[in-house]
Amino acid sequence: MSFQDFGGNRSRATPPSSGGAPVTVTVTSSAPMGQSALNQISESLLQYQRNVGILDKIVHSLTSSSSGARTSHASNRQELEMQYQAQVDVITQLGNKVHSLIHDQTSKQQKAGTNSQLKTTLVKLERDFERVQKQATALQNTVSRMREKQSAAGVDSSSSGGNTAYEQYQQQQQVQLQEDRLAEQIMREREEEIRGINRGMHQVNEIYKDLAHIVESQQEQVDAIETQMEDSRANAEAGLTQIEKANDKYGSSNCVIS
Repeated sequence: MSFQDFGGNRSRATPPSSGGAPVTVTVTSSAPMGQSALNQISESLLQYQRNVGILDKIVHSLTSSSSGARTSHASNRQELEMQYQAQVDVITQLGNKVHSLIHDQTSKQQKAGTNSQLKTTLVKLERDFERVQKQATALQNTVSRMREKQSAAGVDSSSSGGNTAYEQYQQQQQVQLQEDRLAEQIMREREEEIRGINRGMHQVNEIYKDLAHIVESQQEQVDAIETQMEDSRANAEAGLTQIEKANDKYGSSNCVIS
């Protein structure tokens, strides 16, 4: 079963995953408002049909292994059981999504009174959804009957296989939870380290501010010392000049510097 890309007047068909004639959905261009919703329904329905096909393959593998359950490897069967349960969950979620989309669009069309072409297209999509849903239900019924037969024959797959698979799933969830907690603890430690670095940088910044304040407060004293040194130099030069003048006037024999 395949579904139309709602962009024009094209159509396509693929054979269903298990028996029956292929289903073709042909949709012509629709009003812009309805086309967007129909595109979403079509894509979701196509995804739903593909997952049902995957479920069909898993069920086929389960039924094949059940015929030779005594010789089949236990780990392979447990893996198939886990895959089956996971696929059933996915199909259930997708089925609920498609059903909700179709229901919402039907309600909108009833309120807005859209054209008959959109209504016809929506009816076809709803019919296709019901067919795929019946196929999924039939596959699940097949597995249920197989398990009942195995239980009657003393091969209780639901306890030996399903429960074991469920326990493995729980263990995986616990391991994942522990890993998440460890990752969260590491993130907290790194965050605390970053905060410590920030505090250290703040302290260094405060030290530099204090040093700048000290230098600024002592600048006046440094300037006063520098002024006194300049005055002393000027006085020394003036005194030397006076001595030279006295030496020139009185002669070197009469000028004594004590």
